[in-house]
Amino acid sequence: MIFNHQNLRHELFSNHSLERFAHPDGMARRPFQKDSMVPHCPASRHGAAPGGGLSALCPISPALSTQAGVPGTGLTNGLCACRQYSDNTGNPFSCPVSRPPDSGNHIAPSAMPNRTVLWLTVLCLAAATATSRAAPDAVSTEMSFLDDIPVVLSAARLIQPLKDAPGAATVIDRAMIRASGARNLAELLAWVPGFQLGHKNGATALTTYHGLSDDAPRRMLVRVDGRSAYSPYFISGIEWAKISVDIDDIDRIEVFRGSNAAAYGSNAFLGVVNIITRPAADTPRFRLRITEGENGIQERVLSTRQQAGNVSARLTVGRQGDNGLELLGDTYRNQRVDARIDWQLAPDQELEFHLGFVDSRARTGLSNDVTDPARSIDSYSGFGQLRWRKQLGLGDEIKATYFHQEERAVDAFFVPIGGGNGVQVDYGNRALRDDLEFEHLRHPRSDLRLAWGAGWREDRVSSEQIFATDENIVVRQARLFANTEWQATPEWTFNAGAMLEKTNETGPRLSPRLAANFHVLPDTTLRAAFSRAYRNLTPFERYADVRFTTVTGGVLLRQSFQPSPGLKPERVTTREVGVRQEWRGGRSSVDLRLFDERVEDMLRRVTAPSNVTPAPALNNNGETPRYFNGGYARIRGAELSGLYRPTHDTWVGGHYASLDINSNDEFADRSAPNEQFSVFAAAEVSPGWHMSVSHHFVGSMQWYTQDKHRLKAYRRTDLRLARRIAAGGVRGELAVGVERFTDEVSDYLPTLTRPTQAYVTLRVEY
Repeated sequence: MIFNHQNLRHELFSNHSLERFAHPDGMARRPFQKDSMVPHCPASRHGAAPGGGLSALCPISPALSTQAGVPGTGLTNGLCACRQYSDNTGNPFSCPVSRPPDSGNHIAPSAMPNRTVLWLTVLCLAAATATSRAAPDAVSTEMSFLDDIPVVLSAARLIQPLKDAPGAATVIDRAMIRASGARNLAELLAWVPGFQLGHKNGATALTTYHGLSDDAPRRMLVRVDGRSAYSPYFISGIEWAKISVDIDDIDRIEVFRGSNAAAYGSNAFLGVVNIITRPAADTPRFRLRITEGENGIQERVLSTRQQAGNVSARLTVGRQGDNGLELLGDTYRNQRVDARIDWQLAPDQELEFHLGFVDSRARTGLSNDVTDPARSIDSYSGFGQLRWRKQLGLGDEIKATYFHQEERAVDAFFVPIGGGNGVQVDYGNRALRDDLEFEHLRHPRSDLRLAWGAGWREDRVSSEQIFATDENIVVRQARLFANTEWQATPEWTFNAGAMLEKTNETGPRLSPRLAANFHVLPDTTLRAAFSRAYRNLTPFERYADVRFTTVTGGVLLRQSFQPSPGLKPERVTTREVGVRQEWRGGRSSVDLRLFDERVEDMLRRVTAPSNVTPAPALNNNGETPRYFNGGYARIRGAELSGLYRPTHDTWVGGHYASLDINSNDEFADRSAPNEQFSVFAAAEVSPGWHMSVSHHFVGSMQWYTQDKHRLKAYRRTDLRLARRIAAGGVRGELAVGVERFTDEVSDYLPTLTRPTQAYVTLRVEY
């Protein structure tokens, strides 16, 4: 959010200051992290001591801080050496604390893929711990008042403390992302209760919340800096490999567990993952990451940041790949470019540019199957985004966002049938998306906040093989939304919101939500929420008409899917209650969510007479699959999560989820485990040495497949040991990680196993 300097002092120390220091599509105010790593400024509406102000979180009294806090100058009187903090627009405000830079001795980088070398590296790192005499890491030894603000930025398009959010949310910050050792974004969702993860092949990660998914999950939304990453192409869903953002450029990931269509529309049917990247000015001037590991793991990432007057720019390029799953031989490589430019037009205006491109190549198919031969699939994805913000007054803001996105895939082969004849198969496709949105944030009263806006989107999808036409499938959508928070009393907080959507395929649909939070004690909150949401169907679900015709003679041999006219959007009605207990200003917490989700008009597959006359020769009884609205699922259960975090880099946490799915669709019934849990921990085991471990248990389930493909329950343990150093303004980290330390894992089909594998990662930045 943008604010003028005249109101800065009032903003910092008013009771409602926190929500004005960040924006749902941005981030909580972060420092320009050049020579030290400094977390969010710990001002919180509910985190302060009785009487308000910052006295509970800062060793400086509110009065002194107010007198000393001059924008751009830091605090005086020798109370603390204050750095400038800034929001995601680059506007500074003063913070009462800062951290000294890391210190340590330089170590030479080493990274080799051989398993023996990797394990020797682990032993050497462990042995060196006993004799290390490096200076303490000042970053990780600072206490609670330096840790991250316990807020969620995107539950209702309003910045809110977690205890005031209209539902349960999980926040994974930058320190957790690094300690996890995750090499891609999808792996991080294992830290969130209720999520299921799988790998269809080496390049395609599958993620779903509360099951109900096949190999193209499409009932949750992923947003990156306010842009929907929900692929508009013919099957739709989340293509994690097509997200251009590098994992080290992410500031935090927020996961809203439960339907959030009231804020973000129909794709947020069962949940939302909101990825928030670091502002360009909050990025190291130079950053390098190299990873080498078993199974062909390779990654090279280079990032640079430049400043010119009021313009800050970041450019990140990278290449990633591995040898995939042994049974499939699906080696993949992808190359990506991601850029962000922040331009401060005026003290009350900012312009952001986001650009990204991903070029992927993956092996697929089988060498002994002429109908699915071994081949390479090339896919390309790119986007450009423009976002303008302007402050209208104290706490009020308008924002306009436009983005254009294109996706293209090349996948063609020939299937011989004899006599020189055959079938030319071309799964190539192209999709274009244009999206425009206006949003207005208002504070009409000190106890009332409102975010409202409108948007328009157009998707154009083409694939002659999938839709039996070379014409574009065009889907247009208009939307109007509003979300409000009312602090009725110090104990009661109410959230209400709704999204009205209309497409050229369906009439208007209203997705409302109402939530109430009761603060029994300052750190103990009871909540209850009701919502209803609709999921607009994908082009494939409505219009798929997949035909295979001979090259010579044009004979239709087979139709594997036919159009499904007259479909209605799926509908989910959610009722939930919860309780949240916080400690240490919210940095340690326990959260319990009890839910009842009823999905109606759910799509099911049925075999019906083909729409083609005469019927294809190879179709049994002349019938072809199609969809119909005959499904129903009731999902009930509980999710318990906890986190104890005494310092920024030290924590112990875990979660447990119990789900019961009752459905008239046998595939839906088994699409999520009845039980799953995770535990994870990270700590500085010795000055400069950091270790993290995570263990996950996932009960038996299956991904909308046959009974013979039901997965057994499995356990997964990941380990990571890192040595951090800093010298002469250069910071480095050498880390060794082991994935699936205890055993190999099957997370999609029983026959597709992912073995134990180790890797080494070197990071250098200044």
